Amino acid sequence: MDLQIPKPKRPNRLKIDLPLPVIMKKDGTIEKIPATFNGFTVVVEDPADMKTIVSMGCFGKGNLSRSFPHFHLNSDKTELIRSRQYNHRKKFKSTSLKKVIVVPDSDNEEIDDYITNLKPEYQIDSSCLSENVCLSLEEAFFLTHAVECLVIKSENEVLEIEQVWKEFCKINKDFPVHYAVYFYFRAKNWVVKPGIKFGGDYLLYKQGPSFFHAAYVVVINIVNPQSGEKQRSMENPSVMGLNRLSETAGKDLIICKVTLPENGIDYKNMQSVLIEELLVRRWLYSQKNS
Repeated sequence: MDLQIPKPKRPNRLKIDLPLPVIMKKDGTIEKIPATFNGFTVVVEDPADMKTIVSMGCFGKGNLSRSFPHFHLNSDKTELIRSRQYNHRKKFKSTSLKKVIVVPDSDNEEIDDYITNLKPEYQIDSSCLSENVCLSLEEAFFLTHAVECLVIKSENEVLEIEQVWKEFCKINKDFPVHYAVYFYFRAKNWVVKPGIKFGGDYLLYKQGPSFFHAAYVVVINIVNPQSGEKQRSMENPSVMGLNRLSETAGKDLIICKVTLPENGIDYKNMQSVLIEELLVRRWLYSQKNS
């Protein structure tokens, strides 16, 4: 059976960087990236650190962008925006200012007349809505514990790795299992992103969402070692529905069976977690014999 070949996206200006945000200092240590835990997610606010963490390994998601976030490292750069965008931004006030060029809205105008009669205005944008990069709990713990390039603070106090683990487990009781699966696929050189929009737990990308479409939808199936009980329904209708949804989006479905150790799971004993992959595809008699 042939495996899914990742489909590249149309060419863009982004360049493929290092697979992990590891920058070595002169003394041989890894440069630490500061981040803040707000009780829900982990946020990186410095523009230079945001660019590092997104460009190297495609970690995190911008809170204002649909795709690649805007870092605004050069504050003197003038931005071109619509009138409605500028009016919306004027509702927000800030002490810092930013230069923008405002052009009229083009919703109800012919394109030829719009370009000919274009009368942009030079304004000072006082809103300066700054974009941050938000890390998932799995990404944050991976960068903190496995890569050791992230320092997480909460209320201006640096959290030790034990504290980070406990806080993340409070938010999501299945965090240990999700992190084990995240670590498993990251170790296989996949870029792992949330898969809720395709009915799964994770999506697997080659090099990142900016360069390739997701090749696989991952569904986590947790198995109790004592009773063999499964937390998710794996009946035929459920599996068929997930598989059809994945096929419609041009992806393959992977059911990731996770068997937990009897003494519980902890970040120190990840090697004792048994993870098995099952690739699901529909078999059609007509196609097989055509």
